[in-house]
Amino acid sequence: MRAGAGAMHDLRRECAYSGVHPGWGALPKRGRMRRITIALSAACALASLGPVVPASGTPAPDARPATAAAPVAPATVTPATFAPAVPGAHRFDGTIPFRVRQVLVVSATSWRSTTGKVSLYTRTATGWRRVVTWPARLGYGGLVVGTRRVQSTGTTPAGSYAITTSFGRKANPGAHLPFTRVGSDHWWVEDRRSAYYNQMRLGRLGGFARTTHGYNGSEHLSTMGAQYDYVAVIDFNRPRPVIGRGAGIFLHSFGSGLTAGCVAIRHDHMLNTLRWLSPPAYPRILIGEDDWLAA
Repeated sequence: MRAGAGAMHDLRRECAYSGVHPGWGALPKRGRMRRITIALSAACALASLGPVVPASGTPAPDARPATAAAPVAPATVTPATFAPAVPGAHRFDGTIPFRVRQVLVVSATSWRSTTGKVSLYTRTATGWRRVVTWPARLGYGGLVVGTRRVQSTGTTPAGSYAITTSFGRKANPGAHLPFTRVGSDHWWVEDRRSAYYNQMRLGRLGGFARTTHGYNGSEHLSTMGAQYDYVAVIDFNRPRPVIGRGAGIFLHSFGSGLTAGCVAIRHDHMLNTLRWLSPPAYPRILIGEDDWLAA
């Protein structure tokens, strides 16, 4: 998305042509008009607001101090026999709840794309403002609609999800989300037989197979390298997970290659994002392929 004066003029013209109000809310329907894409919605808002904040900028969040994440209770496990609804998996329908004041948009050009871009937006008194856009890596299996995702396919789930907690191998860098500094006993449970599926858990508490290998292996968080220095948890398939739909979908730093279903950005970008995310702003992440988002 360009920020030059010519681009701004084009965006305003596009907004006027489509009849879209420069802001994200319930979208009007006129005849056969397709619903606005996320990119155009944001672009219209941006056009009405003026220049974009430079990529190096990090807005000061209006957040309260972080606290350690509270202990979680065992999950109520739902068998995936008849593919019931996946918690947190919602397709973006053109509506952003009014209380949401921070949105991350992850977009890719095709379902098979393994790279894309992430754009950060904040709601101001006059509309949505794009803060920055960065390159992103996706799952090695591309994208899939979140309600149809299957564990171990390497796909990134498309949809709209909350971001409510964070963790990292390093000390809290100034995150406003609840932050847990992980040590040698912290795991993310992906054991399909466990009542703690898709939760962080200390290994000494048991309730899952403490192994990173095999069909029921989990993630040993402290061994994941610099990509897990700073992590925001994407609330896909939680807090009442459907076994087999997937666990451990995060926004984290670049590793050595593509992800296993997460969204990854550069290390310094992840640090800035974690400092930006604010619980009172009810941040959400929207993930999707361009045409699907526009359908």
